[in-house]
Amino acid sequence: MRPLPFRVAAPGKLYVAGEYAVVTAGQPAILIAVDRYVSVTVTPAEPAPVDTPTAQLLAHDHGIAAAKNKTFGTDYALAAWLVMDALRAERNIQRIPADLHFSSTLRSDTGEKYGLGSSGAATMAVVTAFNELYDLRLSVIDKIKVGILASIEISPKSSGGDLAAGALGGWVYYQAPDRDNLARVLTGNTGVTEAMTGPAWIPMRARRIPTPTDIQVLIGWTGSPAETDQLVSQATSNGAGLSWDDAFLRPSAANVNSLILALAEEKFPLIHVGIRTARALLARMADHTATLIETPQLTTLIESAELLEGVSAKTSGAGGGDCGIVLAEPTVDPAVIYNTWQQHGIQPLHLNVTQLGVGLEE
Repeated sequence: MRPLPFRVAAPGKLYVAGEYAVVTAGQPAILIAVDRYVSVTVTPAEPAPVDTPTAQLLAHDHGIAAAKNKTFGTDYALAAWLVMDALRAERNIQRIPADLHFSSTLRSDTGEKYGLGSSGAATMAVVTAFNELYDLRLSVIDKIKVGILASIEISPKSSGGDLAAGALGGWVYYQAPDRDNLARVLTGNTGVTEAMTGPAWIPMRARRIPTPTDIQVLIGWTGSPAETDQLVSQATSNGAGLSWDDAFLRPSAANVNSLILALAEEKFPLIHVGIRTARALLARMADHTATLIETPQLTTLIESAELLEGVSAKTSGAGGGDCGIVLAEPTVDPAVIYNTWQQHGIQPLHLNVTQLGVGLEE
């Protein structure tokens, strides 16, 4: 058992390619972990005040004090606490009364989310905090699995890509499990240990891919927070006019796999083709499902960046606002892109790819 207090941090994420397709079991995506974090400090528990809200009292019943600010993904964090506490009980480990104190750099100064996966980062931070607290010795893949079991209780369509990026760090290749057939831990009678096994997990893959050394990753934020769950639900339920497999899933998978090779070999012409193909596939899907992915501001972000040679750009994640991502060759001056964005009311986010996945902060 790790002595208290201690602190863990989980990075945020951005999608490079494969979003929306990745919600289908076995479909690949590429993500990056970025150097903005949800941090959790674990301290000895203090008694809950008499007027503590219900959610916080429930958390205290499980030896954990809930976050006081819902912006840190309290619902996802609470689900993670409950699943991890159930795993502790299955291993016959005595509960340690502890409080979790949250902080986050995944939002703007005014509290608006950047679209960097705050819910996933909060989930992964809680899973790792419990893993350290009880010395559960979960592997990275096990942490992702537990995070998915917790997340699907809140958002059944959540792919888990944000969890994989937060767990592994760096550039990440990810395929989702068959979430529809995963055992439900909190709303069913299945134990966590049992739920972490079975054929529904077989399509899942999560691994680091080679890190490109010369590619510049530039991020712009449109200041328009998107509702990811709502957008994904709309896109996956309104696709009657689209041959989902032939027109979207298969081309997306082929593009992701080609892009991985291009990134590994830093073949910039092929990288730009991959990014632009990913954008075109998202546009096709959006047109057939009446889903707003590329807002006018995001279009401006993309097209203004691509006026420069050696640049490709697209939306990142659910779209509908939030961030756009640019992959630029080393000869490109980021200041030129940033200045243009600022003239159009787009905020550059000076983020870097972090090679560190979730873990202890010294």
